[in-house]
Amino acid sequence: MNSRILILLSVILSTLYLSACSQSRRITPVNKPVVQTANKNAAWKMRQQQLARKPSWTLTSKIALRYREDHWNFGLNWQQRNLNNYQMKIKNPLTGAIIAKLDKTSQQVSLLSGDGKTYRDTDEERLLQRQSGVKLPLKGMQYWVRGLSSPQYKLDKLTLDTQGRPQAIYQVGWKISYSRYVNNRFDAMPRKIVITRDKDNVYLKVIAKQWQGL
Repeated sequence: MNSRILILLSVILSTLYLSACSQSRRITPVNKPVVQTANKNAAWKMRQQQLARKPSWTLTSKIALRYREDHWNFGLNWQQRNLNNYQMKIKNPLTGAIIAKLDKTSQQVSLLSGDGKTYRDTDEERLLQRQSGVKLPLKGMQYWVRGLSSPQYKLDKLTLDTQGRPQAIYQVGWKISYSRYVNNRFDAMPRKIVITRDKDNVYLKVIAKQWQGL
């Protein structure tokens, strides 16, 4: 075999080798970093700290409520003005007309019902239960709907996703489950929340349509 043929074969083999190496580098799978438990917990703490600095927000949502043998569907517009001041507008799911309104301040709670009467109390949960017969954890819900644990209750159990957001929060007999968020950020707002308490046979599903102020 003469020298020209050897040189040609050498060039061909070198080209094939470099091409194979290039293809091998292109198809090598890239392993995504695994989020460790410590990182999830750090993200969870950061989430709570960051959202605590935003006490004013608005949630427009659809609600499905089951209490014992009764079922209701309605729209809910929740405007949180600060930690101790908010307004809830309960709306007809078909027409959007306001059928009840709950106003909470640091001193008083008032409930404007569909019959035009206004009822007052110093405790929102007691007022709602007295007028509707339904016991709902309104004091905890202002935190739970944002994917936070309520600071006034003991945290019995918490499960987090890889972004440090809650998948389930357990407090004072209530289980709050989160199956969807609006995006992939660690501080994203929930899109779907289910709040249940087997002891009282309560099931509350919140579908968030729009978040503002967060």
